[in-house]
Amino acid sequence: MCTGCGERFAKAALVRFTVRATGTGGELTLDRDGSGGGRGGYVCRNLECFNRALDKKSLIRRLGVKSEHPELREEFARLIEACRK
Repeated sequence: MCTGCGERFAKAALVRFTVRATGTGGELTLDRDGSGGGRGGYVCRNLECFNRALDKKSLIRRLGVKSEHPELREEFARLIEACRK
């Protein structure tokens, strides 16, 4: 289920995010190949849904992290462009 729009999709149609341990507790990061361990959150391959999930902090709350990776929005946008090609 997408944490941005709340709709259900096949797992292959979603992008997974995980928590990377940092000195301040944890940071939201993109799990490009789906092999990252631990708890994950999913967003459909729609930039608007991704921004909505970050703006309303649903993805951050779901994973229990304090912040997002500084370049996360740009990295996700590049991933979406690569998927369209």
